[in-house]
This record gives sequence, structure tokens and C-alpha cells, in this order.
Amino acid sequence: MLRDKCPKFVSFALKYCKVKEKWLDHVYKNWIWIYVNNDERLKAARTILGYKDNGQREFKFEDTIAWESIGSEEKEHWERVSKWVFWFQHTVPTIWDEYKVSKEKGAELIDLKRTIMLNWLNCYFPTKEDNEETREKKNKFINNLVDYLIECFEQLR
Repeated sequence: MLRDKCPKFVSFALKYCKVKEKWLDHVYKNWIWIYVNNDERLKAARTILGYKDNGQREFKFEDTIAWESIGSEEKEHWERVSKWVFWFQHTVPTIWDEYKVSKEKGAELIDLKRTIMLNWLNCYFPTKEDNEETREKKNKFINNLVDYLIECFEQLR
């Protein structure tokens, strides 16, 4: 069942980074529109999305970006997005499992948020070396991210 949700986690990552439409345009422009025949376009789309002939799926976000045809600024942008996609693909399913079990046991929303923050987002916590502005930014970032994750998890239920 979790395997079926993995494409959802990629979609959540792209939405979180606010680049889903931009990514779809990039994929279409660089990998699909070059074919005239609809069957070839469909085959190209399936290939870029990681579908194999044997029914397996091995999606690699990095393979969907035409790295050789983009400039350094755009490359930096897609590299940042790629890191988030990786995190959503590899970390968020575990957070989702933990959330789902806790929710089934009747955990309160504030406790769910605290657990996610402490167990999965503590590397983003403000430190004593941070100034007040940085502390506020980090706290806002953590709260927004955990709220987004919970919003995503509720869509999966």
C-alpha cells in the first residue's frame, strides 16, 4: 500500500517547492513534445516517469531534468528541488506511517505535530547561536512544514 503512495510523495514535494507546473512544463518541453506520434509521446512519458515494461516503477527525479540544457542558476534551483523530492520520497513515508499509527491510537493534533518536529525536523531547530530573526525564521519554517505534512497526510487517509 505504501508503494502505491510513493508518487504522491513526489507530488507533495513538488507542490511544497511550488514547482509542480514548472516541472511538468520542463518534462514536456524536454522529453515529450519532441515526438510527433502519440504512441511515442506516451512511451516517452512512461519512460521519464520510471515505468518499466515489467510493470515495476523506478522513478528518479534527477532523470527528469535535462541538466545539459539548463543554465547554472536553473541547475541550482532544480538541485534544491531534487533534495526535497528525495527527502519526501525517503523520509516522509516513515513519518506518514508514524502519523497514521498515532492518529489511529487517538493522539491529539498538537502531540502529532510535536512528535513530527522532535523526531524528524529537529535539525532545523533554532540554536543558541542564532539571532532572534533567524530563530523566528526557523520556527516559522518548521511550523509551516509540519502543517503541510499533516495536510498531505490527511489527503492520504
